[in-house]
Amino acid sequence: MVRCPECASPKMKYDARSSRYVCPRCGLALSRGELDRSWDEQRSAYRREDQEDARAQRRRDYLDWWLSSKEKEKPKRKR
Repeated sequence: MVRCPECASPKMKYDARSSRYVCPRCGLALSRGELDRSWDEQRSAYRREDQEDARAQRRRDYLDWWLSSKEKEKPKRKR
């Protein structure tokens, strides 16, 4: 079953006369190549977002670690 990249309808139908997949919900019509490219672009966008989220999380973890190690090393004041 082919999903529509626009509205995520799970029932795109193949029209043999036009050689395209047509979405009954939103009316989008794409050839198989266009459909594959559309899904590849969406997958790569999700991967980039995941990589950016992971990079930001690593940075936060590193900064938390760095700050916690600095707090432990603070010299105590003598009275």
